[in-house]
Amino acid sequence: MSTFIGIPMSECTVQLWYNKQRIKNDGSASLYLQIIVGGEHCEVKLKSLQWPAANINWAKKSLEARFKGDTELVTYTAMIERERAKYWSVIMNFLKQEQSFKLSDIFREVNLYKNGHLFCAFMEQGIKDRQRTTVKKDMIKASTAASHQVTLEWFKRYLNFTDIEIHRIDNVVLEGFANYVGEHMIESSVWAKNKNIKSYISYAFRHKIMVNPFYKLFTVAKPEHDPTWLEEDELNELLNIYYGNNPLKQKLTFEQSRNCRAFLFACFTGLRISDLSRWNKDWIKNDHIAFVPQKVKKSIKNPKPIVIPIIPIAKQFIDELTAETFDLPEDQVYNRGLKVLAEIAGIEKNLTSHVARHTFATWLAIDNVPVLVISKLLGHKSTVTTMVYIHIAEEYMAREMMKMQRRFGMRPVQQLIA
Repeated sequence: MSTFIGIPMSECTVQLWYNKQRIKNDGSASLYLQIIVGGEHCEVKLKSLQWPAANINWAKKSLEARFKGDTELVTYTAMIERERAKYWSVIMNFLKQEQSFKLSDIFREVNLYKNGHLFCAFMEQGIKDRQRTTVKKDMIKASTAASHQVTLEWFKRYLNFTDIEIHRIDNVVLEGFANYVGEHMIESSVWAKNKNIKSYISYAFRHKIMVNPFYKLFTVAKPEHDPTWLEEDELNELLNIYYGNNPLKQKLTFEQSRNCRAFLFACFTGLRISDLSRWNKDWIKNDHIAFVPQKVKKSIKNPKPIVIPIIPIAKQFIDELTAETFDLPEDQVYNRGLKVLAEIAGIEKNLTSHVARHTFATWLAIDNVPVLVISKLLGHKSTVTTMVYIHIAEEYMAREMMKMQRRFGMRPVQQLIA
């Protein structure tokens, strides 16, 4: 476990200050706050506040009464303390989060507080910036941006179309948002939207914007469910409509045929949509395709390529290409196209780009391919992720075995022996 090394609290000070060299003719001095952080210091003028220098306690860094019953002493002291608290609040948040900081960071954060740096406005701009950034950790594609925009609209509704300062979003705010979304959506949507909001709080933190550390205390458990995959008859239906082998089914348009070709290729190679959309013939190395997944490229330096054998049925779809790529539309348009294909093929499942990858992995598991091999072909970091397909395969085989039970029915053991 690494140890945080930063500026200790003992080297941070926010105190009353005045310039002894600039005492006015009437004996008064302009009041400042002196902020000291790790040896750096800066003086911030407190607007038009002035006080007699003779009544400023230099040792205690405080004001003293000018005369008996000085009612303005309390007022001035309160104004000074209010300004002092802004700077101390920022410093304490940096220290609590064990984040390195310097004097300029303090002033930036105080200005954010003063200017009311609001979350919805920040996320709105962040969605645009993250589509243009070259920082891998911050990059998002258009389909992800669209999903984030939907989340933002729901967060605005939760706030009754007001806004909230970033540093005020804590576990209580996030729990309220989850409950609000839960009244309208299923569990998986609650999880996804909570995840999206927290990602922009983290994004703010990475850009040295002060956040409330308590936001991490609230989490929504990721719902567990088996991935959707295509069984043999469903996969054959797609192959039939692609090749036009079923005269009872309508002939596919050019766009439908293109989408079907790409989806079937992914069913027999396991490619994610992010890789399928950028696939090109340069990836072919003899009887394999070799590439670095887009998902891995964003998170790992010098990642190893994945090598997937091209079986003959997958090679057919490559040979039919007239271009170097599958020439797919945007993800959302592609997924809408897959739902049309499902309707044509009579498949009563929610067909999305992910279903192809799940189909590939599940059929490998059914055919008893070792879990380590499946994990490697899918590019999983751990076999724990891959085990879900082993579980599905076991359920499938148990279901197939029950067909024998239904075929022969329940009979007394004596009859079977006889």
